Amino acid sequence: MGNPKGVKRDFDRLEVRRLEAVQLLDQGLNQSEVGRRLQVSHQTVSRWQKVSISGGAAALRKAGRAGRKPELAEDQTVRLVELLRQGPERLGYRTPLWTTARVADLIQREFEVSYHPGHVWKVLRRIRWSCQRPQGRARERNEQAIADWKRRQWPAIKKKAQKEGRTIVFIDESGIRQRPHRVRTWAPRGETPILEFNFNWSKMSAIAGLSFFNFYFQLLEGAVKSQQVIDFLGHLGRYLRRRLLIVWDGLSAHKSKVTRDYIASQEGRIAVEYLPGYAPELNPVEYIWSYWKQHELPNVCPKDMWELDAHSRAALRRMRRRPRLITAFWAQAELSLE
Repeated sequence: MGNPKGVKRDFDRLEVRRLEAVQLLDQGLNQSEVGRRLQVSHQTVSRWQKVSISGGAAALRKAGRAGRKPELAEDQTVRLVELLRQGPERLGYRTPLWTTARVADLIQREFEVSYHPGHVWKVLRRIRWSCQRPQGRARERNEQAIADWKRRQWPAIKKKAQKEGRTIVFIDESGIRQRPHRVRTWAPRGETPILEFNFNWSKMSAIAGLSFFNFYFQLLEGAVKSQQVIDFLGHLGRYLRRRLLIVWDGLSAHKSKVTRDYIASQEGRIAVEYLPGYAPELNPVEYIWSYWKQHELPNVCPKDMWELDAHSRAALRRMRRRPRLITAFWAQAELSLE
C-alpha cells in the first residue's frame, strides 16, 4: 500500500537534518546552537549524536518512521478494506456511514486488535480513505433504468438531433435565497466567523438551458411554474435559430397541459425527451448550479432581492464567458458528446 509521496519527502528532509546536525557538531558547535539552527530541541540533537557515535552516518540514514508500527498485519489490512467496502449495514450497523468508532469496533471484532477511535483515522489514511461529505440519493432510483438511458437513450437522442437538424438543450431549474450559501473560510482559532443576513423566505428562481457550447438563463422571483417554463422556451427560440430538442426531468411544470399545448403549437420546432427519474446527475445543468453557488456566490450576504439578483446575474454571466466550464459541466454528467 505504500506511504504517500508527501510522507516520503518528509522522511528525506528529516534525514538531511540529522546528517546536517552531525556535521555542525563536528565543526565544534554545541547541541543548543545546533538545535536553534535546525529548529529542533537540544534533546533531539543529543539523541542524533548518540546514534551517530554508535552506528555512524549509516545509522542516521536508516532511521525510520517514528512511533509504534501498525498493529494490523498486511493481510489484515487488505481484509479490512474488503470489509469496509461492503458497507456498514451489511456488517450489522444501523446506518450506511462509517465513523471512526465503528471502524475501531470492526477492527476489534474481526482481528481482536484494539484501536482508540481517535487514532483510527491513521489506519484509514494509510488505506487511502478520507473523510467526505456523503451525497444524497433517492431510494426510489432505478439504477438499471438510469444505466439503460445512458447506454441506449442518450445515443438515440443525439442521433435524432443530428438527423432532424436540432440543437440539444438540457434544461433545469434552481432556487436561491438571501441567506448565504455558507462555505468554509479562514479566521483566527476560536473566533467563528459571523455572516449577517436577512432571515426571510423570499426566493429567487433560476432556469437555465445548456447546449454543447453555451448556456442561457433567466432569473425570476418566486417559483418556476408552467408559464415561466413557456417564457424560457420562447427566450431560447430567440437565440437558437435551429429546431430544439429539449431534455429535462419530470417536473410538473414540464409535463403540465399548458406546457404541452405550447410545445404542440410550435409545429415541430420543439421536441422533448425526459431524463429517468431521480437521476439529477445526468443533467449537466445541475453542475452549473453547483459551481454557481459553491464558487461564485459563497458567503455572499445581499441586503435585498435587488442586490441578490445583481450578484447572481453577474456570476452567471462570468461563467458563460468561460468555455472550459461548459466542457466541465458535460464531463461531470458523464455524457459523451461524440
